[in-house]
Amino acid sequence: MKPAGACAVAGFAIAAWFAAEGVVASPVGPAAATEPTTLDLCFEETPAVPWRSRQKQGLYFELLDEVARRLGLRFEYHPQPWPFCLAEVGAGRMDGAFAVAFSPERRPVFAFPPGAPDVDADALREDAIVLVRRRGTPVDVVDGQLVGSTRPVGVQPGYAIADDLKRAGWAVEMSSRDHLVQLSRLSRGELDAIALSAFRWAQLRAAGGVALDDLEALPRPILTKRYFLGLSHAFVAAQPALAQRIWAITREVRTSATFRRRVEAATAEALAPRGSP
Repeated sequence: MKPAGACAVAGFAIAAWFAAEGVVASPVGPAAATEPTTLDLCFEETPAVPWRSRQKQGLYFELLDEVARRLGLRFEYHPQPWPFCLAEVGAGRMDGAFAVAFSPERRPVFAFPPGAPDVDADALREDAIVLVRRRGTPVDVVDGQLVGSTRPVGVQPGYAIADDLKRAGWAVEMSSRDHLVQLSRLSRGELDAIALSAFRWAQLRAAGGVALDDLEALPRPILTKRYFLGLSHAFVAAQPALAQRIWAITREVRTSATFRRRVEAATAEALAPRGSP
């Protein structure tokens, strides 16, 4: 039995900003009698504004609610610690998860859109990963290898960044689920470097204050990650046609001019310096 959880259903508010732009799409016909009408999707419960919050607000939910509306489906969203979400999808207790960063190590857990990771349109979003260090320290990356430190790099547990770094021969440390805690540990000298979303780093810098003054990011990203709607292998095996329709409509909504404008506005607001008009 799938865990109970509050649901977010495609509704009039989500469809309104498509309709306002003249984008009116009817649901893609009734589901076959053997197809489910409700899918359970888990997501990382740690907030990542403007993309997601534990309260099921943000761009991912706007996107997926519109997908559900067009398909005549119901998506139920379950905030969970990310390692637990991965385990639930792998066991088939969740139908999928969103904002899943691609790595080869994830393929046993998730079925990705057929073009992943190389087809731009299949990705929900893309973000660079930067290495953050204390100012004045010799930590650097040369020819893909960490220099200036023999200590593991801080990475949040369950994140695909850890797979990428370990594959490249880096040691990683995953004791904290909160990147703010990792940044504090870095400032105190408990870590020499952490891997962090470039977008999140820019947000923190825009927020101002002195908390990050002793830290800096290397000027070049160490990785670029693409994030997808990953479905469980059990779901895709049972509903291959529905899985393909879900991915196709997700691609259609995500690449629409209306949603792209929505993303531009929300990300600009998220990166605006605190106190600006």
